[in-house]
Amino acid sequence: MKHKLGEAAILYEQNRHFLYSVAKAWDEGDTEAKKSLAPQLMMTKYSVANSAIQIVDLAMRVVGAHSLANSSPLSRHYRNVRAGLHNPPMDDKTIEVAADWILQK
Repeated sequence: MKHKLGEAAILYEQNRHFLYSVAKAWDEGDTEAKKSLAPQLMMTKYSVANSAIQIVDLAMRVVGAHSLANSSPLSRHYRNVRAGLHNPPMDDKTIEVAADWILQK
């Protein structure tokens, strides 16, 4: 149980820092700088959405079968974080853009 909670905490902190660092770059950037952030914005959405799914899954494993009940907040959170997979940009496109971005560097 403690191991799963630790994994969830690490994922949360990694993505919190990633999200806020890209958001800060966006807030501080001019129009040209913001155009160059497109790959990072896509990668941030990909990472945060997929990690949120992992975090909720880990929490559900700790709680057990009760987490599957419709009345459970974890059940609702699980459905909500999975919705991120169905909003653009889609994962496949993000992975392609990330590969192109790293090859250009």
